[in-house]
Amino acid sequence: MCRQLITPAEWDHHGGWALGDRIEWSNRACGLASLRMVLLAYGCEAPTVTELLKLAVKHEVLTPRGALHAGIANLATELGIHSQAEAVPVEGLLGRLDDAPLIVSVTEQFPEDGRKGGHLVILRGYESGPDPTIHFRDPSAWGQENDQVPLSRLSHSYTGRAITFAPLNNGDS
Repeated sequence: MCRQLITPAEWDHHGGWALGDRIEWSNRACGLASLRMVLLAYGCEAPTVTELLKLAVKHEVLTPRGALHAGIANLATELGIHSQAEAVPVEGLLGRLDDAPLIVSVTEQFPEDGRKGGHLVILRGYESGPDPTIHFRDPSAWGQENDQVPLSRLSHSYTGRAITFAPLNNGDS
């Protein structure tokens, strides 16, 4: 599991200091940490979050609020996994998860109060049922101890926007 909180050792080793404040950047690195986890799942070389951050700055992927979905998709493709940013309705998530993980925009900790998006997590599978259980990887501190949520709860904070990937075939891309 990759965390979006960049350690001081990683930050210093990979020259993150040139970008400014480590904590400020860590707070906006959920999409890049998610991308790193996807790269690892596909068996690709996976740069550190700091290295991905430097690539994201170079390619103008980041905004003051975080990473652009299309920018993350372009980085994934550049790093070996065909990807695209697209709208995926909540009803289409399970079908997509049959073939590949997704990075989706949700509100951190999946609140049920109607707030939408702003945090990127990986959906990696599901268990069928009346209210399917979604398995996810969340690079935030909360996500280190939580890894599944009912689809009904996810739907409250899901924006309908996702980063989709080529089918995952036993680790081959």
